[in-house]
Amino acid sequence: MISELLLYAPEADFVEPYIRRALPGVTISTPETANTPQLAVMISSVDIYDPQATPEDASENTPLAPASHWADREKEFAATTRRHGLKPLILRCADIVATGMTGFPRHLAEAIWKGTFFHFPANEARRSVIHAADIADLVQSVAASGLPAADSLIYNITDGTNPTIHDLAEALAFRMKNKRISTLSTGPQQWMGRIIYGRRRYSLYTTTRTYSSAAAALDMAFRPTPVCEYLRTHTYDENSL
Repeated sequence: MISELLLYAPEADFVEPYIRRALPGVTISTPETANTPQLAVMISSVDIYDPQATPEDASENTPLAPASHWADREKEFAATTRRHGLKPLILRCADIVATGMTGFPRHLAEAIWKGTFFHFPANEARRSVIHAADIADLVQSVAASGLPAADSLIYNITDGTNPTIHDLAEALAFRMKNKRISTLSTGPQQWMGRIIYGRRRYSLYTTTRTYSSAAAALDMAFRPTPVCEYLRTHTYDENSL
């Protein structure tokens, strides 16, 4: 087991408590505070990819979005780790579900709580997700057993199930004491829903964005718990994050 982990998690600092819990006794440092780390991990994002190139099951070889700030961050992190004599492990994570989550999952949860999210009939749009607890478990596994023997250490990280937005919303609502989500069942209701949402948000809720984590499964035996299952079955108590 390592004694120091260099962790870089821009826009996902809420994942750090999960990693700290998975690595008791291990010093978690940043690029600015690192001393003698034995492992360097970046929590990157699948937002690095060009959504027009491969909207479904995008792999690590999918073209990157033009002028992606995530690409710049990954390059900077790689340079930092080289100064410590390390190879960086870059985890391009799908939407992360966790306490303190940000981005799409947070906006969806807030809309459910406020009663401003509605189901559209026959909406089969899917979204790749991952729970922070599984990211932490993966980091713990690598910290214990070492980096995979692969030329590239860049991996997409998802729960492998790509739930429908309908199912993800229902799982989040279950955590809110089974809050009811209404369905816009009639034509006029659906028309009004599009007006209320606006073009951008309606597209967000009805467009599939999925990514393949087959490489992580193969190289690191990554077998996460499906997020919807986790939300419905995990016991939340005073020890939970």
